[in-house]
Amino acid sequence: IWPDFDTQVGVRHCRGGVASDVRPERPKRLRPLAEPAVWGGFLVPHFGHLVSEHLTRLPQSLRDRPDDLYLFTGVPGARTETLPGFVWDVIDWHGLPRDRVRLVDEPLLAQELRVAVQGETLGGPTPTDEFLGILAAMADQNGLKPEKNRYAYVSRTGYVPKGKGGHAGESYLAGLLERLGVTVIEPGELSVRRQMEIYAGAEVLIFAEGSALHGRCLLGRVAQDIHVLRRRPLRNTAQFQLAARCRHLTYHPVLAGRLGTRTDLRGNRNDLELAVFDPEVLFAVFEGIGLDLRPHWDAEAYMAAVRSDLSAWMAKVPTSADQLAENLEVLADLDLVPDPLPELPAPPTLPQRQT
Repeated sequence: IWPDFDTQVGVRHCRGGVASDVRPERPKRLRPLAEPAVWGGFLVPHFGHLVSEHLTRLPQSLRDRPDDLYLFTGVPGARTETLPGFVWDVIDWHGLPRDRVRLVDEPLLAQELRVAVQGETLGGPTPTDEFLGILAAMADQNGLKPEKNRYAYVSRTGYVPKGKGGHAGESYLAGLLERLGVTVIEPGELSVRRQMEIYAGAEVLIFAEGSALHGRCLLGRVAQDIHVLRRRPLRNTAQFQLAARCRHLTYHPVLAGRLGTRTDLRGNRNDLELAVFDPEVLFAVFEGIGLDLRPHWDAEAYMAAVRSDLSAWMAKVPTSADQLAENLEVLADLDLVPDPLPELPAPPTLPQRQT
């Protein structure tokens, strides 16, 4: 709760340059905090959102107030010792000593609390030159040594079998690119430092659309081209952030179809959708990048990978009967009807009326 809450904008949590939080009720009890502190943000256990909107105050704050206590909040029940490893990895990259991190789990009244504006927010605007300069200095302080590569491909192949969003059959594409000499990474398996070394050294950086796009935003400007293989139509994830950091940024609509994940309880989950490549479009995209896939493409092996991903994904992702019917229509159009067909979900059980 900030002083003059309704007129404060920069200190509040914003998206698209507009405050998106609401004023909470004032707690009845507030424990005083006398030590000077800095508001760090919300340690959300999701890499993309953590980097892209919740920790973007840290670069400026640490430049100006490196020795203060840093206050964060977390999901209910979170403790510093149970935070995911990638959260600490990102904090380490920013140069914040771990012993200066305080996870707030009760209402505090800070006598002296400083807060920087978010360096960037989801949905824009474009980050300032000053902010990008701070990020460049942060990379220098980390002793970053870029790994020089002509091409690097950032994959999501490990997510689809777990029921997460991705491209069916991407494992085949990633394997083929690797055989053609492209550096292929699964960012979730690498430290932040290792990711930054690869991102900073690639002349052409290709992403399967996902949270790793936001990882690139931990760096400032690099003279490189960035290409994104969309898995959701008309969604330019991290566009405002990435466009300011590279030479050219292109989003490619490479989809032949999409499977949705609408459920009766949670509605649409666009983040869990499964996309299916259009191979001809994919060939054209990579040819434009300088990689000719067509002579090396094994259609049978690719389709085997698609069907494997499809079976694993459909077994994991809950869908309503209506959504499953829509998905089966899409698969029929793509000649990908699974065998055997998945069972339609049972209708929800209504509670017995009390008499």
